[in-house]
Amino acid sequence: MISIGIVGASGYTGEELIRLLLLHPEASIDVLTSRTYAGKCVDDIYSFNKKLEKDFLEPVTDNLLSCDVVFFASPNGVAMNMAKELIENNIRIIDISADFRIPDVDTWEKWYGQKHACPELIKESVYGLPEMKNQKEKISKAKIIANPGCYPTASLLSLLPIINLIKQQRIIINSTSGISGAGRNLNPEKLFSPGADNYQAYAIAKHRHYPEMLAQINDINKDIDLLFVPHLNSIDRGIYSTHYVTLPNLDLKQLYDIYNDYYQDSEFVKILDQTYPKLSQVDKTNNCIISLFESSDKNEASNLVIMSAIDNLIKGASGQAIQNMNIMFNLNEKLGLK
Repeated sequence: MISIGIVGASGYTGEELIRLLLLHPEASIDVLTSRTYAGKCVDDIYSFNKKLEKDFLEPVTDNLLSCDVVFFASPNGVAMNMAKELIENNIRIIDISADFRIPDVDTWEKWYGQKHACPELIKESVYGLPEMKNQKEKISKAKIIANPGCYPTASLLSLLPIINLIKQQRIIINSTSGISGAGRNLNPEKLFSPGADNYQAYAIAKHRHYPEMLAQINDINKDIDLLFVPHLNSIDRGIYSTHYVTLPNLDLKQLYDIYNDYYQDSEFVKILDQTYPKLSQVDKTNNCIISLFESSDKNEASNLVIMSAIDNLIKGASGQAIQNMNIMFNLNEKLGLK
């Protein structure tokens, strides 16, 4: 059994991690930390299918030293202050916060507004998007996994198969998230009652997932920029992303062949045949569904519209983290997931 610790176990992501790991045949949830509920019994706070009979502990490194792997479902800035000691004790890390997602330290510090506590470990971290080419081998050997953000997961999976085909341009991305994407906090706009029956854009040119996406895309094709516009919708979970790309003359059949070839060995990415993705199709699953539509402009270039849908709390967070854990420990990547 894999001995597991979860830092930040009382947030939405931590709660989903517990729910999924309780069903995982190789997982032993041994340590749960929460600043909010430290000292309280987990079973008194949440109702899962199985009783845990454990108390939340304080999020300090000493409480985690018996674990094989620690998930950080905590606010940004927590993992980087605990990572070094855990790595020194041969404990592997899957960080669902953003502390290791951006490879350039200066860029990370600019966007997150703080000094990075262990910049030397950023170089050792691996970006945990298993569907990227040759990424599973890197994940299997990694000490630190930077679990991707929810928006980047949906958008990178939508764009990866064609990034090398795109000539210099700015790709437009419109993405919509359910309210749970903001986490458990008291921001009035992101509580369900004020947010109900509402739909709005937010953080244009300011969202921290922009530099994360751009870093991964520019690692493959430096001629691409992004215009990323996130929106908040009054649903509880899910991400729906639409991408607008101009390509050299390729017909839709060729494009579908490219996507199906790229994802032929992917367990969780499904290419739909000219049907529109629905959030209900991915609810509480680790799947990403993608569909392609095309129109030609007056210059006869191919304007490709790529739509994708994921569950922001599963494929966009906890499910992908468990997928990464499975790969790290040489298990079937589907174990404990659907």
